[in-house]
Amino acid sequence: MEIQQISEHLKVDSNKLNKLGVFDAIVGIDSHLFVDPFFLRNTKIPEFKNSYKKFGKYFSEIITLLVASKEKNDKAWKEAHKRLIFHETHGVSIGYGMRSSNGSAIGFVLGGKLVESASEIIKMGITDPVIFELLGLFEEGFGADRLSDMTISILLPDFLAYTERVTKTLKIKNTTEIVLRGRKYVLPAQSENGDYLLFLPMSFLSDLPIALTFDDIDRVISANRELRQKINVIIGSVWKERRRPSKNELRNILFSNAGGIKELLASYKNAEGKSYDFQNDVEGQVEWYSIGKYFADKFKLIFENKEPKTLEELEGIVEKIIAQFKKNIELNGLNEHLYASGKVRPERFSQRLLYSTADTYCKANDIDLSREPDAGSGPVDFKLSKGYKARTLVEIKLSSNPKLIQGYEKQIVAYQESEDTTSCYYVVIRISQKGNNIKNLLKIKEKMEKEGKKCPPIVVIDGVLKPSASNRKRDK
Repeated sequence: MEIQQISEHLKVDSNKLNKLGVFDAIVGIDSHLFVDPFFLRNTKIPEFKNSYKKFGKYFSEIITLLVASKEKNDKAWKEAHKRLIFHETHGVSIGYGMRSSNGSAIGFVLGGKLVESASEIIKMGITDPVIFELLGLFEEGFGADRLSDMTISILLPDFLAYTERVTKTLKIKNTTEIVLRGRKYVLPAQSENGDYLLFLPMSFLSDLPIALTFDDIDRVISANRELRQKINVIIGSVWKERRRPSKNELRNILFSNAGGIKELLASYKNAEGKSYDFQNDVEGQVEWYSIGKYFADKFKLIFENKEPKTLEELEGIVEKIIAQFKKNIELNGLNEHLYASGKVRPERFSQRLLYSTADTYCKANDIDLSREPDAGSGPVDFKLSKGYKARTLVEIKLSSNPKLIQGYEKQIVAYQESEDTTSCYYVVIRISQKGNNIKNLLKIKEKMEKEGKKCPPIVVIDGVLKPSASNRKRDK
């Protein structure tokens, strides 16, 4: 399935999805939005009225098994372990994976770690199933994506029922059928081979689930004298360095004191979580797609060579896209979207913005290129997709990135080691007139070139917000 919004794929009005409170995801690209079980508590969506109770019951049964377990790997332990293994969830329209819309699995090893952590907590006399919502705080490998997928897996019948109702309400014609636990569901089709898409309520989505934020932990630890003393012994310099403790450090802290975990649970239960603000989209989780597409449609590019067969021909197309992207930011007003609520949007937004721009230009020119964005915050990856071996990476950084120079030096090493069919461009968006990052970066490139080293080209884009004409006149 090509990268596109659900509304485009299903040929429905995006506004209708928004009106129903359904997330119009860009399928196949990591959106960094997650289903947070916290928001199931007081939902008024009919299909999810009893979902939080079901979610709690699932983990209560695991706790009962672990309480009954006499030793590791006995029958009760193995059954608890089995219930903490989750298969890949299909049709998750948040799109964690870059090549599919499927979620993450929790396999045998990670499931084993979860059951061991749960067992340790139960031995402290804590049997509240809510603790499973907090495991991501201190369990390596268990993050927001897996908490989200675990939630969807446990409550899959509810998500299917919700998706079916929305499908019928919108009169979607492109559908497929599945049967789960004896019930048939009519769902929107993802592809012709019977794959389906799940609709997700926007009210359930967060850019970082509340259980994985550190504000409550800081507060709990500060209020607990014994925990504070243990922190000074265990991690000492963490707070002095103004860095967050690692998951292992948190585990050592919290698991050394039952009172700390109880206070953490109480703090979590009393928290006032807010789902992601789609209207303002300050983090640019969603807008990048439509904004990049809008500017690419408005300021068109025409390519003479629509079937590149060599690295040089591929580079010609990529260079033209980068040049137009630079022009859109510096002259056509795209720079305004690099900021929201007076702050610079995350670097990932600019990376996705280039991807959306490139994707639109290639589609408009019917250029057969594979454009693969990294699933996290990596380069935009262009490949020839007709069997020719050529690849060009475009790495985008903001000038404020503390690893701007380190990232380039890393690219230089990769460049030296790469094959003749691979190239790279290092694009830096200036978001402040302060600092010497860019100047120092260009000096390094010049030095390397004098030493005869092959260096990736650097493209500097001025993304600094300019005052309006009236403000400039007043300042004069």
